[in-house]
Amino acid sequence: MKVVDQLSEKLLPLVSKLNNQRHLIAIRDSFIVTMPLVMAASLMVLLNALIFSNTAVQKIIDLSSLADLATIISNGTMSILSIVVCYNIGANLANHYVRSGQVDDPSFSSVHAGILSIAVMFILMPVNSTVTLVNGKTAEATGVFLQSLTSSSGLATAMLAALVSTELFIHLTKFKKIRIKMPEGVPPAVATSFNSLVPEIAVILVFGIFVFVLQKTTGLNVPRLIELAIQTPLKSFVLSVPGTLFLQFFSDFLWVFGMHGSSILAPVRQAPLLQSIQENMTAFSAGKAIPNIITEPFTNAFGLIGGGGCILPLVIAILWVSKRKDQRQVAKLGLTTCFFNITEPVMFGLPVVMNPIYMIPCAIIPSINLLIAYFATSMGLIGKTVAAAPWITPPVIQSFIATGGDYMAALLTIALIVLDVFLFLPFVIASNKVNQNEG
Repeated sequence: MKVVDQLSEKLLPLVSKLNNQRHLIAIRDSFIVTMPLVMAASLMVLLNALIFSNTAVQKIIDLSSLADLATIISNGTMSILSIVVCYNIGANLANHYVRSGQVDDPSFSSVHAGILSIAVMFILMPVNSTVTLVNGKTAEATGVFLQSLTSSSGLATAMLAALVSTELFIHLTKFKKIRIKMPEGVPPAVATSFNSLVPEIAVILVFGIFVFVLQKTTGLNVPRLIELAIQTPLKSFVLSVPGTLFLQFFSDFLWVFGMHGSSILAPVRQAPLLQSIQENMTAFSAGKAIPNIITEPFTNAFGLIGGGGCILPLVIAILWVSKRKDQRQVAKLGLTTCFFNITEPVMFGLPVVMNPIYMIPCAIIPSINLLIAYFATSMGLIGKTVAAAPWITPPVIQSFIATGGDYMAALLTIALIVLDVFLFLPFVIASNKVNQNEG
């Protein structure tokens, strides 16, 4: 127990500081806002696969004409993710400065930071791009912002634009001499716009000049530069087996110390995982080969069975063999919430947090599940994930939905639950013995 306490004392301040870092909070909260859009697009992908384009359904009623509905919905959801995230990062970061009192101007509005972030994002994006025509030939398109830059593929550019532009904007707004003061009686919206006029123009000019010089000197554009330096290496790490296992273990490792690992690591994992599921959804809708195994729905369906730490199998193991009345009572109360991936009642009520016996399996078992699911997917035993289910969706149903209605994925989840229960059993028995020795 002393080792656990010492580790907690050293780890908690560091992780707590990281969890409260303003830029990471702004990014994390911005991704949370996009979840309804992702769910809406996922719903249409499922409807298209299970009903509209399903040959069995078409024998009864032909609904193939509705298949384009999924594309229309995608254009207004997944295809604008970068724009939504960009605006929210700017607004969230500006709100942090307002709440902390670092910006004390009553006429300041975080809306301007959000809009400025989008403006800078589009300044960084090229309007001349090479596109592939229907006949297979390529051509130069001018005056067009590619969908690949406004969807999840452009998240790196969106995040950089929002963070840097907002920081610069906030810094400039602190110089009262460059503010344009309006007389009393002027509507607040007008006063706010004039108050932000000089700082916003200055930020736009800085980014505009940077893009101009970059193009003239190197011939590169900013999204391409970001892709080479940041996006490709980060995506390769997050979507690799070692990267996925490391991030999953670290997330659950933080959980057993009482820290929300998923939220803490979201700024690192979210963009590559969103991009990978969008690529899968696009390929699935087009009837093409699904490119990615590792996506956010994949990690949720197989690595978070009952929530962080795979708590549902632990609850089942406790109800099966535990002789401790206190743990059985908590398990009974937490069984229902674990079916909906809500772990806090068991995590803190049992507790798992800071419990030397249960910390070990809860930190390791989710990674074991992901490894098994990865090999099962790579061997073609189960389908790849093509849709995102709400995080409160019960485990077996979640894997069924995420894989586009693959019964084998649901059966694998059941098998993993059984395996996890047996993996938890020695630790539950050990907890019984500890209780007897204490008695």
